[in-house]
Amino acid sequence: MDQVVLHQAQSEIFSDLFVNKTTRYAVGVCTRGFGKSYLAAICAIQAVSELLELPESVPNKNVTLLAPTYQQAVDIYFPLLWYEFGMKDYADTGSAYSGKIRFKNGTELRLMSYESAERLRGTGQYFIVCDEVSSWQQKPGLEETWKATLKPCITTRWSREQAKKFGAPSPGRALIISTPMGYNYLHDMFNMEHIDNDWKGYHFTYKDAPHLSQIEIEKEKLLSDPLRFAREYEASFEDSGANVFYNFRRTEHIAEDIPYFGDEEDVHVAIDFNVGVMAWSAFAKRSDQIHFITDGKGTPDTTQLAKMLKSKFHGHRIYAYPDPSGRARKTSAAAGITDFKILESEGITCRARRKAPPIADSVQAVNLMLKNAAGQTRMYFRPECQNTIKSMETTVWKEGSIDSAQIDKTMGAEHHSDGVRYATEYLFPVQTGSKKVICNTMTF
Repeated sequence: MDQVVLHQAQSEIFSDLFVNKTTRYAVGVCTRGFGKSYLAAICAIQAVSELLELPESVPNKNVTLLAPTYQQAVDIYFPLLWYEFGMKDYADTGSAYSGKIRFKNGTELRLMSYESAERLRGTGQYFIVCDEVSSWQQKPGLEETWKATLKPCITTRWSREQAKKFGAPSPGRALIISTPMGYNYLHDMFNMEHIDNDWKGYHFTYKDAPHLSQIEIEKEKLLSDPLRFAREYEASFEDSGANVFYNFRRTEHIAEDIPYFGDEEDVHVAIDFNVGVMAWSAFAKRSDQIHFITDGKGTPDTTQLAKMLKSKFHGHRIYAYPDPSGRARKTSAAAGITDFKILESEGITCRARRKAPPIADSVQAVNLMLKNAAGQTRMYFRPECQNTIKSMETTVWKEGSIDSAQIDKTMGAEHHSDGVRYATEYLFPVQTGSKKVICNTMTF
C-alpha cells in the first residue's frame, strides 16, 4: 500500500505528529464516526516506518496501541493493520493471539489493553496510541495509567536528546483519542496545551466527519436526548453532574393546561413497590406523549394500593407498570400471592418486562421523552403531581458511580421516579462533506 486517504480533520492530526512534527502529545476529542481507529492505525504504522529506518543497535524501537480491552485491541486493530494495511507483507512475525507484530531490526508493534499497561514499565515507547480513553474507567484508570506508566515510557527512553543521538526524526510521541464522557481526565489532557507546548487538543464534531450520513444524523437527533447527542456527535464534554434526569425543568415540563382523564380514557399507573411507601403516578398516554396527572403514596401494602386505584379510577381501564421484580415479590401479608397477582385480582392489567432493563436504558428513555436532541418534549406533569415532580428533580446518582449507573437510595427520593422509569421504558424503549487529502505513508 503506497497511499492512504485521510479526510481533512484526520490529516490535521497526522500532519502535526508526523509531517510538521509540531506536536508530541495529540489529544483528539472526536465524534462517533470520525474514523478514530483508522487514524490511530495509520499513525502507528507511520511510527513503525520511522523506526525501521534506524540501525538494529538502537534500543527501545517500540510502538504500542492500547484499547479499553484486549479483545477490542485485537479485534479492531489486528485485521486493520495486518490485512487492510498490509503489514503481513513486511513483518517478520505477527499474531493476533499474542498481540505482537515484529519487524526486522527489532522494531515491535504491540496491541494491548490499558489495564495491562503496567507491563510496559521499564520499556521505551517511541509512539503510543491511547484509544477511547473515556472508557478507561476501571482501576488504574486513565490518569494513573498515563502519569505513572505511559508517559515515563516515552520521556525516559525517547527524549529529544535521545532521539537526536539515535538519529530518529522525532522524540517519543502519543495520540490520545476518544469520544468524551464528561469532565474527566481526558478534559484535562485536552486543555494541557495551555500550559505545555508539547501538547495540542483537537476537537471535531459530526460536521467534520465526511463519511457520516447527514440524513442519519437528523434521525439520531430524534432518538437521542441532548446530552447524549452532544457527547457522541458534537464531542462535548458536558455532563449531567449527579442529576439522573438532567433534562427535567419545571419551567418546561409542568403544564397547568393538561386535561384530567377523559370519561373513557385509559389510566396508566407507574408504580414502585415499597412497603409503607407504595409510590404511584397516574398518567395518560396521548399519541406519542405521556401526561402525568396525579400521584400518591403511603398505602400500607399492595392489596390496599390495588383497592385504592380501582376505587379512584372507577370506570376506567387501568394499566400498571410495576417493577418487574414484583412478579415474584410479595409485599402483602397473604402468603404465596405476588404483587402482580394482587393488582390483577382487582382488574388492573400489569405491564412489565420479564427482566428489568439496565438502569442506564430506562434513564435514557425518560431523558429522551423529556427532550430529544431535536428539542422535542413528549413528557409533561400537572402541578398537582408534587411527589413525582420532586422525585424527578432530586433523584441523583450514587456518589462515585455515575458511570456504573447506581441510583442513590439513601434519601428515598427515587421512589416515584423509579416508577416513571419502569413505565417509560416499557412504552417507549430506547432504540438503540469535507475536503479529502492524500497522505503519503511509510515504505517498509
